[in-house]
Amino acid sequence: MLNETIAQAALEAAAENLQPYPGGFHGRGIVICGGGPQYFLPAWVNIRMLRHLGCDLPVELWHLGTDEVNDDMRSLVAALGGVTCVDAFETPPGHATRIAGGWELKCYALLRSRFREVLLLDADNFPVVDPSFLFDVPQYLEAHAVFWPDREPLPPDHLIWELTGVDYRGDVLFETGQIVVDKQFRWRELSLAWWMNERSHFWYRYILGDNKTLHLAWRKLNTPYAMPSIPPVDVRGIGLFHHDFDGRRIFQHRCSDKLTFGGAVHCDGFLFEKECLGFVRELRERWLTLESVSAC
Repeated sequence: MLNETIAQAALEAAAENLQPYPGGFHGRGIVICGGGPQYFLPAWVNIRMLRHLGCDLPVELWHLGTDEVNDDMRSLVAALGGVTCVDAFETPPGHATRIAGGWELKCYALLRSRFREVLLLDADNFPVVDPSFLFDVPQYLEAHAVFWPDREPLPPDHLIWELTGVDYRGDVLFETGQIVVDKQFRWRELSLAWWMNERSHFWYRYILGDNKTLHLAWRKLNTPYAMPSIPPVDVRGIGLFHHDFDGRRIFQHRCSDKLTFGGAVHCDGFLFEKECLGFVRELRERWLTLESVSAC
């Protein structure tokens, strides 16, 4: 178990010895982490919505083992077109053994995805427009990374500033239900965030989840990033609605009320709610059909 003094020194050493971009990644694509009974359904609906909106970017659905995504699930997402399921425990073998509770998977998938330019989406974060344009906005092309604002910053007296050697600046933290990043230019930052997530048994005692590790990695390396100025709309009991640089709503992160086969809380302001619920019914019918065929 790391103690605080050792952790401080280890982070400094890690930041000073980051490896350069190794190459070998190509193209643009979407990465979604989602499997198991809670997250496979919204992940499938998310991909179905992307295709409904005209987005034809390839998608990787990352998961942790065959307990989270089995052969039937693979068949269901394959039917959506351009979707590849990726088991983190097999990519490459042994490298994902430190993914403990699930949050760590997002940073790992960002690094290991085959795409050079990645739009990372939470399984329950539904687009309301084709998000492909984000790879071409001037803010992304200049900063090579776009993050979206979270609800509120960490307080100035939080121990994490001392632990990481990062100066408190009153920054708005990252809400990592969506990230756009070019790994060729931001490999070191992603690697440092993953280094912290590999040691989540220590760092998660002070910061909860992957989003703050990404913010701290960017600040530790004094790297610029782009962020839309409009704060998220916090819809009580539902989640967060996010906007692009022109103020248009583009993502609806249903983090407080997941879609399930049993339904969801109705929200008057939730765009495409009828379509999302229709996609839930569509998945149920496809799944039942698949099980019936398998039973024959």
